[in-house]
Amino acid sequence: MKRLHGLLNRITGSSAGGRACFMVIQPDAVYLSASAKSASPARFDISDGNWEKSCEQALSVAASSYDSLTVVLSHNFYQIYQIDKPSMPRQEWPSALPFLLKELISERAIDIVADAVELPNSTKVQTYVLPRKILDKLMLLSERYQLSLNTIVPEDEVWGRASGELGNFLLLQRSCKGHFRISAFVEHTMMFNRTIRSVTSPLTGVPSTDLQMDSLSLELQRSIDYLSSQVRNVQLHQLKVCCDEEDENELSQSLNYRISTKVSALIGEAHELSGHVLADTASLVSEWRVNLFPSYLKPKKRLLTLKNVAISWAAAALVIVLSYGYVSWQYQGVDDQINIAKSKGDILKSELDRYNAQLRKLKPDANKLAAQARLEKEVQAKRDSLTAVGKYDDSQRIGYSGVMTSLAKLSNNNISISGIHIAQEQLDIKGLARTPRAVPDWVGQFKNEISLVGRTFDDVAIGRTEKGVVTFELSTRKETQE
Repeated sequence: MKRLHGLLNRITGSSAGGRACFMVIQPDAVYLSASAKSASPARFDISDGNWEKSCEQALSVAASSYDSLTVVLSHNFYQIYQIDKPSMPRQEWPSALPFLLKELISERAIDIVADAVELPNSTKVQTYVLPRKILDKLMLLSERYQLSLNTIVPEDEVWGRASGELGNFLLLQRSCKGHFRISAFVEHTMMFNRTIRSVTSPLTGVPSTDLQMDSLSLELQRSIDYLSSQVRNVQLHQLKVCCDEEDENELSQSLNYRISTKVSALIGEAHELSGHVLADTASLVSEWRVNLFPSYLKPKKRLLTLKNVAISWAAAALVIVLSYGYVSWQYQGVDDQINIAKSKGDILKSELDRYNAQLRKLKPDANKLAAQARLEKEVQAKRDSLTAVGKYDDSQRIGYSGVMTSLAKLSNNNISISGIHIAQEQLDIKGLARTPRAVPDWVGQFKNEISLVGRTFDDVAIGRTEKGVVTFELSTRKETQE
């Protein structure tokens, strides 16, 4: 059962993409990405140049924790060429590049694998060439430890991502047991690289290194001047330093005194080995532009094998057993709930019968109901009477004294009132005027009196008598009573 559980975990892990392992091969050691984010990558030293043995040690550790493998190769394993961009779809480059490079390399096309990345602001591509025998060894090792080999990446592609968001920069790098290298990156893509063999480590921490430091500065300045003349559209103002077995802060300060470009350490914290930096950086990249393990060389997966069929049947049987147990347990629970619900229903029915019996005993007396109806009608009639009286009193208080007082205040020589009719909200006025214009002017003064403000007249009639005297009538329409 334990073995079956392990096999199921491997199948489900592979179908979900698995746990990716990153192995970095450097001149001094093989570095393996750590399973814990806070830990440093594991390191397996290379002795006598036998990198295959160190890879075996690393993969034996990785096999128990990982399902897939990505390999980052040191620059010692591959070659770099810049050629014109192939006039074919991008997905066909890996199969066509070995034949396009046959004039530049001595190996046969079938003995190499190649991939390329487009150079920014250029019609050329940066091509990486890997001997087929190196690829075959990596495939054999990954198959031996049952790890799926997904990608083989040149370290220069990883160094382009090591500076974070900074995409245009120079890099002075040296791995343990390696030479100093100067590289230029534009938009995270390597445009230029050069190995400086005339300078040897260490440059810091020992006396009498000024001559070597001057020699290194001269080589760096030559490379910077060359790039300034070749790369026209990009300014490379920062030189990052990542050199093993060196005090990077001291090295940066010494170079800042000697060259025109600003120099600083690639990793701001405590110095880490180049292999650690590559492993940590590679684990953060989700998609690679260069893969020296082309898809046409990857082994075809055989899904319908006896082992997979047996595992599938075992998994199906386990699912059926678990499903049956779950359904049985659920059915038992539902049956108990039904019995409980029936018991509650019987109790509620008995209570309903008891309440109905009590309700039948509490029928109201017909005489009392009739008396209640008579009293309600009498109370309603008195309420209506009080409401009518209240309306009458309010209309009398508001409509007579206030209106008459306000009209008296507005009297003038241009208006003579001959008749006033007031009934609740209705106000009718008749009279004589000196001129027709005097009537609207007089009505316009109503807004200054509290008792008259807001009153409007629905009918306005202005005329003249036979003697030419101006008459007017102002009236409010009566509300229709339903």
